[in-house]
Amino acid sequence: MALRCSEFAKHALGITLWEKQEQILNGLFEKKINHAIWAMGRRSGKTFMAAVAATYMCFVQADFFQRKVRKGEKWYIITVANDLGQSKIALENIRQLIINSPFEQEVTRETAFEIEISNGCVFQAIPASARASRGKAVVAIIQDELAFSIEGDANRGAEAMYNALSPSIAQFGRHGKIIELSSPWLTDGLFYEHFKQAESNEFPGMQALQIPTWEINVNLPWGCDFLENARKKDEESFWVEFGAQFAKSQSALLASEIIDAAVNKDRGIMVPMREYMGTYILALDPARGGVGRDDYTACIVHYEGERLIVDKFHAFEPDFEIAGKKEVNIAKVEDWIKEHHRIYEFQSIVLDQFNSSATIQSLAKDFPICELAWSVSTKMKAFSKMKELFNAGLIEMYPHKKAVLQLKNLSVIYRQSGQWAVTGGKETGVDDYAFALAGAILEASKDNDIDWLNSLIR
Repeated sequence: MALRCSEFAKHALGITLWEKQEQILNGLFEKKINHAIWAMGRRSGKTFMAAVAATYMCFVQADFFQRKVRKGEKWYIITVANDLGQSKIALENIRQLIINSPFEQEVTRETAFEIEISNGCVFQAIPASARASRGKAVVAIIQDELAFSIEGDANRGAEAMYNALSPSIAQFGRHGKIIELSSPWLTDGLFYEHFKQAESNEFPGMQALQIPTWEINVNLPWGCDFLENARKKDEESFWVEFGAQFAKSQSALLASEIIDAAVNKDRGIMVPMREYMGTYILALDPARGGVGRDDYTACIVHYEGERLIVDKFHAFEPDFEIAGKKEVNIAKVEDWIKEHHRIYEFQSIVLDQFNSSATIQSLAKDFPICELAWSVSTKMKAFSKMKELFNAGLIEMYPHKKAVLQLKNLSVIYRQSGQWAVTGGKETGVDDYAFALAGAILEASKDNDIDWLNSLIR
């Protein structure tokens, strides 16, 4: 009987797999699986498992592959991802297994992108490019984080890579392997397509696994502090990132009932309090492209312990006309900022770097101006923190009709890259009060676990 993958890992590589990892890897080779699609939660060790499988193929199944190629011909196990950096991470997992085992002496050549073994096997990291892969005897492909693949021109992306390499895999019969592994993302794209094909059981040799983190990682059982904290911060992201569930392409950022729970109907605008002077944050959201559907809005917030208090919303009225179009008088906006700084003593005044450049230049010398560039990552951080505060019941606002409506209409649009965007939703498309609040939250919370989302994305 052939050496089992789990036994190879234990006795040859000197590592002990988790029980679920043993089951998955042994099944990969004993159930004649050619094409495995692993949708697994974050921190499940899926990239490590793929590295063990690749090493097993190289050293245990070498005799078979050597018989299938021409004498002296190299045979390849390829790691591929959206970019070369991600591919090299997968290759590094393989390298660490080898150099920490007796197989280190079998390495005949090593570069940043290749590890060549004396038996003719070459581990190679390449980007998602069909050009980089043609003309080789490829016995296995490990495609990492495939759910986040971005399709480009016909010669790039996950589909081009798959089409280029799969014929080579096929010539090695049941021994050839395609392993697609990823935290699941959207219900479209090649990863999801292959997952559904495998799940249907209509395609021999395909395997679909969908396993949450806590079913694999013995150090992160269901209910542990790490998972509970992630779930409380963002329930929807938690089930995608750790629960291995595919995400909808668009959904509401905040549940209506959570927003309603944050509204204190017994108060209005908060007057500045002496004990919080110097901690207030003012953020302004200009009417982008001029006054139209959007208002030029302002939002003032402060923290009381862990609770974020929304003190005041304000909209500037367009009060003069240019070429037949109503505009906000910027001089009056600046006067309003000066007056409110006098009574609130703002810690920071947040202004849009691109749409408020004149105001920034006018006030920067004498006031605590913070320039904000609304990049994709900045929006993700700001709205992630907003969602965290609302979900945790740690935000209080007064019943401002427009602001509440805009918050309820906020939609998240998820992109194939793993990034997402927030918009005002289909009903109105208006989000000025919401963005003013998000800017204030971002500045007020920058020392308060604001970067937590980055630990979840991929």
